[in-house]
Amino acid sequence: MRTPKIAFRAGIAALTVGASLGGVTLPAAAWPTPLTDVEIRFLDSARASFPAGDDQLLLMGKQMCRLLYTGSSAADAIAATAGPNGATPEQAGGVLNAARATMCTQAPG
Repeated sequence: MRTPKIAFRAGIAALTVGASLGGVTLPAAAWPTPLTDVEIRFLDSARASFPAGDDQLLLMGKQMCRLLYTGSSAADAIAATAGPNGATPEQAGGVLNAARATMCTQAPG
């Protein structure tokens, strides 16, 4: 009597693992996400301010936009992103200017 239950549970486990593995491979086909025109313009401008990779610059810029849109001042956005990204305040200010000109043009502050 126990053998059918064990076989059934093993079958369910195999199906679950198979479905999980199949689901894991699907998002990889969609990566990398293409950059938008706005992101490309931001990168073209931000590269002159801070020598970092595109991923780091995009993360910095998007974080700065989020901070501005949620009520932080420009100085707070610079302070919050400069140190963790290894940028000077002047470099982070240049990235902020690039972000404000492209990705977060409606941000207050």
